[in-house]
Amino acid sequence: MDFPRLAVFGAVARHLSFSKAAEELQLSQPAVSKQIHQLEAELGVRLFQRMGRRVELTEAGKMVAAYAQRVLLLTEEVRRALAELEGVERGYLRLGASSTPGLYLVPDLLARFRREYPGVETTLIITNSVDVARRVSAGEMDLGFVGAAPEIPGLLFHDFAEDEIVLIVPARHALSRRRKFAPDLLGSEVLIVRELGSATREIAEANLARLGITLRRTMEMSGSEAVKRAVAAGLGIAFISYHAIALEVAQKLVAVPAIPELRFRRPLFRITRKDARPSAASLAFLELFERQDGLAPR
Repeated sequence: MDFPRLAVFGAVARHLSFSKAAEELQLSQPAVSKQIHQLEAELGVRLFQRMGRRVELTEAGKMVAAYAQRVLLLTEEVRRALAELEGVERGYLRLGASSTPGLYLVPDLLARFRREYPGVETTLIITNSVDVARRVSAGEMDLGFVGAAPEIPGLLFHDFAEDEIVLIVPARHALSRRRKFAPDLLGSEVLIVRELGSATREIAEANLARLGITLRRTMEMSGSEAVKRAVAAGLGIAFISYHAIALEVAQKLVAVPAIPELRFRRPLFRITRKDARPSAASLAFLELFERQDGLAPR
């Protein structure tokens, strides 16, 4: 069983699509199909079945996919170990982050890393906390930075900074002048919420339930930037990381009511895999975090 054919299978299994796998691998779709047919012939089993326009793994395919992922990860680790014989002079670093660390904390550190290690190729993918954890677990990302610790086996979570989730309202909104909490305070408001999988949303909803607050009207948006713009436009109120609103508060686009009960503190976490040998690039990037000051909100 050769590695290129296994890599093609892994791409199709990951996307459940021959066309998307072909796009990722920069191959023609017939070439991808040929590789899969040859692998099926070699193993003597069907790996995929077509359900209309969809492709699904057979039971045998699911079993092979689990082993293929392990083989491909080990192969990748060998390549990286060999590349790192030269230290951090070359190689690559794949980072994933949820909105708060990904937009407001990691980029500055990534810029410093690029200056110190210009030979290392770097990528940063920003998505929600659950997706970051899943992709670190799958070996698609070397390090993750998130606002919650999803229960996914095989991961290590270390807190690296403190964050605060605060309520923001449109400028000159009546709540901007409130100082005292009441259970019915938000009852008539429209709450702008992040997509499912967002740690900010989960923490806000859990704390509102603890306070006995029920919001009857919500509006879902993807990403913290969209949430801030919606609040500034007067579409509703929202809970968001304090790291995310410094510019909007300074420009008086949104306001943070001085109500202590509606401020929720949380740690931010970095994620690594338990069974993975950290690369030299990963260790160098983590060292920047150890040297960084001022990550906690003021």
